[in-house]
Amino acid sequence: MSQWHPQPDQLVEFAAGTCHTGMSVAISVHLHYCTQCRTALSELESTSAVLFEQQSAVPVTDSAFEQLMQRIQREPEVEPVVEPVNNRFPKALSTLLPASLDDLDWRQPMKNLRVSHLMTDESGMIIGLHHMKAGARVPNHYHRGEEISVVLEGGFSDQLGSYGAGDFILRTPDDTHSPQTDAHEDCLMLSVVAAPVKLTGALGWLLNPFLKA
Repeated sequence: MSQWHPQPDQLVEFAAGTCHTGMSVAISVHLHYCTQCRTALSELESTSAVLFEQQSAVPVTDSAFEQLMQRIQREPEVEPVVEPVNNRFPKALSTLLPASLDDLDWRQPMKNLRVSHLMTDESGMIIGLHHMKAGARVPNHYHRGEEISVVLEGGFSDQLGSYGAGDFILRTPDDTHSPQTDAHEDCLMLSVVAAPVKLTGALGWLLNPFLKA
């Protein structure tokens, strides 16, 4: 069971459909693993439905239905939904992935870490995957912007806690940490970042140029 979850206001925005795509994908993936948040989301949606039913009716003109039908007829045909070809992961992520992770364009900024950029959303957030070898440690770094991680497989720990499959981890520019994966298994994470991380210490000046998206 997930131990780290989105904030209540993030779930509210997700339920209302107002969060950016990166956040929406991250929360959707977390919900796949987390019964607690699925229950909370269901309660939010039920409350919203009740509030909607209590709204006063808005009068419309006699021609409103005809205008709506004309608008529908002018809309271009919607392309059929393509089912994800990778069923190893939650559907919200699978739609962004090829049949095999080996087909992704992976970069390897350091020996035990590789990253792949899947897309950049409408807010500029970078959606990607991070894969760390078992027992690997990423040097101490901070974030140039907000970062959301959802563990897909394996686990890791840092100065702020320990994380396993489904955990939703939010980092801000105020956070500095050095993640280390569990010793027995590689760790694969979904990442949604505003900007690449920046390493601290003596190693930073050497590796930071290679961490750019």
